[in-house]
Parts: sequence; C-alpha cells; structure tokens
Amino acid sequence: MTYRGPALAEGSNVLSLPGTFTDPGVLGPEYVGKTIPMRTVITIRSNDRHTFDLYFTPPGQPERLVDRVVYTRKTK
Repeated sequence: MTYRGPALAEGSNVLSLPGTFTDPGVLGPEYVGKTIPMRTVITIRSNDRHTFDLYFTPPGQPERLVDRVVYTRKTK
C-alpha cells in the first residue's frame, strides 16, 4: 500500500490520503495482482471520536466505500 497526499490543512478536520494497492483478491479473483486506486479518509469528529473510511476504485467502476472504522475514546 502506498499513500501520497498533502498534509492536513490548518483548521481542517478531514485528511484524505489517496494511494494504490496490489489486490490479493479482496475485490474478487479477476483483480488479483492488479493495482487498484484507493483512498483513506480520516475525519476527526472530536477529541474523543475519529472515523476512518476506506474507498476502492476498481477498474471501470465508480469509487466505493469498502470499510469504515469508528474510534471512540473509552470513558473512565
């Protein structure tokens, strides 16, 4: 996996990291070994909650959300 992108802009709470990965078969056998564009979006919703959204763009198809992780700080 490789990411390339600008740093988080001052005052912004969203970091978008475009990149690519070599598909081991996650998208199906027809994509094995192919380079797939991807994007991870990290959104800082508060000091206690962040979300990570992962998008893939298979060849000839629109971008799709493939995973979302929500991090929430545990309260004491």
